[in-house]
Amino acid sequence: MKQIKYTGSFILAAILLLSTTLSSCKKDSEFFNIEDPQGIDSKIWEDEGAVGLFLNRTYGLIIPQWPVPGTAPGNIHITSDEMNGGNTAFLYGTLVENSVTDLGTGNTITTNRYFDIRRCNLALEGIDSSKAIPLATKKILRGQFYFLRAYTYFRMVSLYGGIPLVLKVQELSNEGIPAVPRAKTSECIAAIVRDFDSAAANLPATWATTEAGRVTRGTAMAMKGKTLLFWASPQFNPTNIASRWEDAYQANKAAYDQCVADGYALVTRYSDIFLTEDHKEAMIVRKYTTTRDWGTNIEAITRPSSESPSGSGSFQPTWNLVQAYGMSDGLPTSHASSGYSANQFWINRDPRFDATIAYNGALWALSGKATRRQWQYNGVIDETSSTIVTGFYNRRFCNTTLTPTQAVYASSTGGGSGMDWIEMRFAEVIMNLAECANETGRLADAKNYVRAIRQRAGIVAGSYDYGLGVATDAASMRTLLLNERQVEFAMEGKRYNDLRRTRNLGLLAARQSYKLAPKSPYFAGALPSGGPVAGRIYLDVPNTQGQRPRDTVNINNLASFSMVFTLPGTVASLEGSNVVSIPNKYYFYALPNWFSQNFFIEQTQGWVNGTFDPLQ
Repeated sequence: MKQIKYTGSFILAAILLLSTTLSSCKKDSEFFNIEDPQGIDSKIWEDEGAVGLFLNRTYGLIIPQWPVPGTAPGNIHITSDEMNGGNTAFLYGTLVENSVTDLGTGNTITTNRYFDIRRCNLALEGIDSSKAIPLATKKILRGQFYFLRAYTYFRMVSLYGGIPLVLKVQELSNEGIPAVPRAKTSECIAAIVRDFDSAAANLPATWATTEAGRVTRGTAMAMKGKTLLFWASPQFNPTNIASRWEDAYQANKAAYDQCVADGYALVTRYSDIFLTEDHKEAMIVRKYTTTRDWGTNIEAITRPSSESPSGSGSFQPTWNLVQAYGMSDGLPTSHASSGYSANQFWINRDPRFDATIAYNGALWALSGKATRRQWQYNGVIDETSSTIVTGFYNRRFCNTTLTPTQAVYASSTGGGSGMDWIEMRFAEVIMNLAECANETGRLADAKNYVRAIRQRAGIVAGSYDYGLGVATDAASMRTLLLNERQVEFAMEGKRYNDLRRTRNLGLLAARQSYKLAPKSPYFAGALPSGGPVAGRIYLDVPNTQGQRPRDTVNINNLASFSMVFTLPGTVASLEGSNVVSIPNKYYFYALPNWFSQNFFIEQTQGWVNGTFDPLQ
């Protein structure tokens, strides 16, 4: 096998043409000699290269891409209180029956997830029937298709509860609707678990470096554990059936042990997770490069406008997220011994704060400028005012060595960071296990796992055991774990799922910004057209020594800092007059409208004409 690359809409046309395939690549002219009216030639199962092409495209259709904040329906699932952008219909409780269309919107390969399921079913049956592919190769191919089928079902069931369960090749109707009713959620969970078990039994422990991006047995076991964690969590388990938590614990413990044995581990530096590739923490990955048609513009859109021609400040952290970080010894800022300063909120914080949050005056060496400081106070001349939304920028996805021009990606020329998207990493396996341990009475074990996460982050032991001393029972540890997940996975789009899975969407409040304003005699912006006004100090204008006055401010000295800026800064809501309100029915969404064409497929309870109970 050769390395797979799959990214963006280009995958739909190009992956069948590129030589990112299994060995013995079939000629394009032969591959496109399609006999099956739905696009599959049964002869491909006798050709290892053709199956490789088919597998690569299936990866490309199923493995998630880089999430991008915005208002489109697909961004519902990364909408929370941690960043700007997001889907306001979700936040304000105005989603309707056809708002969440992850199952699909029609009868094409890119608009209907049941085509993904069908691809996996075709492959599993076709590979079994093959007389030409060696048994050892069959085993590894089957493992990947089992994983991809289970992963597709897991993502759908987490949104809708039970859905039509199709595990054999079935012709889809003209509308792309499976011709079976919705299965009980419990039946779907059982099928997903079986598939992940089958995947783990067939997949290797590791792949060669040229195969980075393919799933392993440890990844399959981790996803089985995650599936059972969801099934045990309040979203699916509001009556808290204890046996589900024990099953989840055992599965996640087995996954953790296997992952450790197979070489998965936390990378040394938290800040390196999205700046280096193919490291030992990455488990589910979508591959990107800096070459044309295979890249991502995430670097450019995340940067402030001063350091990218297309910088727009996507993924801007909110004041809500800033407040979630604890102190350098792990204590929450609310603790009496924390030493937290509201005016200098960045001092002595959890090191993951500095790895994620670019605040006013923070050293941020973008474009290789070692002494560069980031400023976004009101009226600052460097940034366009429209990009300063929350008062903070996200540092996690930005490679400081790239120039502004290099940061930009275009499909015709390439560029950008080429950074892979990591959908699942080993830290999540640890956190999933910690949660299951806590819910099954293993508080000490839960603390051990979180302690490892905090030690890697650079938190010091202090007087409260890395801050874990504040958790004295399952309830307080549950609160600590939810906050830990928010911090550890900040800006990765996990917050939405964590709140939904734990039935904590009620914790979502109005997203807040925190803005600083200079105070007289200090002023922001360029010099007036008539020249400087006597007595004023222009923060953005270099003085006779070539220094901008703002860069001489010692932000860690309160007297110096408060002399230049009005403290405290202004906290404002991004929601305006809108009220964040999440209805209970959002824990299980309505099936898209096109399912109503089959009368026997029930709608989800709580939605119009809904009769299907997703808790069964």
